[in-house]
Amino acid sequence: MDLFARFRHRRHPSVNMDGVATFPFGEVQEKADSIEGMMSAFSMQLMDSVLAFQKATGVTGSILEFGVFKGRSAAVLSAHVQPKDKFVLVDVEPYMTAETAASFFAKPDFHLGRSEEFAKSYDGYKSLKRSVRFMHVDSTHSYRGTLEEMKLADALLAPDGVLCLDDYANLNYSQILPAVYKYLYRSWTDLRVFLVTNDKCYICRRKHFDFYASFVLNSLVEEMRKRGNSNITLARTDIDREYRAFYLREKNFAGEEDHYGQAIYGHFYEKP
Repeated sequence: MDLFARFRHRRHPSVNMDGVATFPFGEVQEKADSIEGMMSAFSMQLMDSVLAFQKATGVTGSILEFGVFKGRSAAVLSAHVQPKDKFVLVDVEPYMTAETAASFFAKPDFHLGRSEEFAKSYDGYKSLKRSVRFMHVDSTHSYRGTLEEMKLADALLAPDGVLCLDDYANLNYSQILPAVYKYLYRSWTDLRVFLVTNDKCYICRRKHFDFYASFVLNSLVEEMRKRGNSNITLARTDIDREYRAFYLREKNFAGEEDHYGQAIYGHFYEKP
């Protein structure tokens, strides 16, 4: 269901040597900040960093969001859509206006419906299977609904795709955590958490864990600085064959080191 077909994209981004369109983060954040929503500057900086890394390393595919509200996070996503990509936004109500969608960096295909019914209700579902490079979920927030969204992500994510779950550590929605880990550890899945924050959880497929974890370990703090946030600490206090994720947060005090507990946990930062 395309509510925005009568609007045409008029932006003219810069194009790098590989023909990939790029937008300065300042412009992306300005657009997102102009739209009502809960997404923080920190989450914008991080999402933009991950999407830019995908773009720089040649990861391609569709971009998909469940839970659009008025379009703040969708604005960030739109800056990374390339001409051949599908850009699909899904919500239970058309909270986002056509004018807002028209102001995005790329034109979305808006689908009215529930994430749990997406496989049956969206006509282009089959073409999305195993082809989504970035999927942002901020929709049901229920236990069963999150289980279904994890299953959906498993079907749709490309081999090098990323799933980003919102409100992961928001204990007003404590049911999200057990649903995520029930699916990860009690299902036949290759999905693995590679990064968490106080707001979101980033998941990739097992074979690409080192690919994304290397980016987090070696480049993410600097990428956040480039986007105006030099107040960042990366933490990892254990490595196990079943869990090796990093935690990214803003520093708790002036002068805190970039890697939490370096003197004690330094060996956990030596490799992804």
